[in-house]
Amino acid sequence: MKRLLLTGSSGYLGQRVLRAAQGWEVTAAYFSRPPGGQFQAVALDLRDGPAVRAALRAARPDAIIHTACSNRNAEQIRAIRPAAAHLAQFAAETGVRLVHVSTDLVFDGEQAPYTDEAPLSPLGDYGQAKAEAEAIVRRACPNAVIVRPSLIWGLDPLDHQTRWLAEAARSGGPATLFTDEIRCPVFVADLAEALLELSARPEVAGPLNAGGAQALNRWAFGLRLLAALGLPAGANITPGTSRAAGLVRARDQTLAPGRARRELRAPLRGVDEALAAINT
Repeated sequence: MKRLLLTGSSGYLGQRVLRAAQGWEVTAAYFSRPPGGQFQAVALDLRDGPAVRAALRAARPDAIIHTACSNRNAEQIRAIRPAAAHLAQFAAETGVRLVHVSTDLVFDGEQAPYTDEAPLSPLGDYGQAKAEAEAIVRRACPNAVIVRPSLIWGLDPLDHQTRWLAEAARSGGPATLFTDEIRCPVFVADLAEALLELSARPEVAGPLNAGGAQALNRWAFGLRLLAALGLPAGANITPGTSRAAGLVRARDQTLAPGRARRELRAPLRGVDEALAAINT
């Protein structure tokens, strides 16, 4: 059985990868909260190079899926670059397959649709850190694949943003959904399957956009999710714009269908298609 080391195993995407990792012997790396389940779990600070090297030598993985380091806080963002460097260096030295998860926020939203090889042009600190991590991985480990998902969503369990929206719908609290921010939301189960497929396909290297097949603005996306949950979009759920809110955000992050469509067996379905499958 092939061995997999998964970083960010207690996160939303990491948990789904664990659920889908049939046929893999998994070492589940986490920072502060163990993932639970029948997996070999290891506490690991990815900023600590010697600790990373020791953990990887002990796990002896055939592949690494790196989902850790989110945009939740400044500490997580600061960890993005060193984590990428330590994992990429080990993968390059040992020949271990590296699947590095990035984001569509490496683009500024002004030149959509974005191809896999489009120039990076991040706006915020998180996008900048992710863009620099991509460069680190490409230099250190050219055989790695760099996967760029868009908004990651799911209903079982709810992702963070959908949970926030559902709580607002139930409580009557205010929730504004932007009409001027377009993304390609990707269903978490589809993305997990794609990452596991890529772990066993070392011939696929370089950047690979992994958005869902349907571009939607935040308002249209949110209404679909509320309908799927059987929740009313009351008067407290309102459309708005990021510009009116005084925010500087990428406007159109539409990802052009490219290598993912050509090369992956795992589908990256649009929201409507994924919801239809859930409801059947």
